[in-house]
Amino acid sequence: MIVMLETTYPGTKVDAAATKFLERLKTNPPPEYVKIIDMYALAGGDGIRALLFYDVETGKEDEGMKYIAKGTVNMLKAIEGYRADVLVVYNMAEAFEIIDMKAPAV
Repeated sequence: MIVMLETTYPGTKVDAAATKFLERLKTNPPPEYVKIIDMYALAGGDGIRALLFYDVETGKEDEGMKYIAKGTVNMLKAIEGYRADVLVVYNMAEAFEIIDMKAPAV
């Protein structure tokens, strides 16, 4: 399962957000069933937007979501103006399967 964490925070909180994120990775790294795929950051909207993609192992969805949720809540508590959305996302083949169709070849 792919989980996208989309966060925003004020530009004035960049150092605090980066420090807190790195601290969490050191003190509570992702378990073996939660892999960080990639992370992107951009400026705009409410300041900084960061997109973090996780791959949660099949059969470990509950545990993986708890790990991601705990980290998200800790950041919400620690950084003033921090906002987050946690979304389960599907690749195109999976999305087509949900509606009982096969994705076209691209």
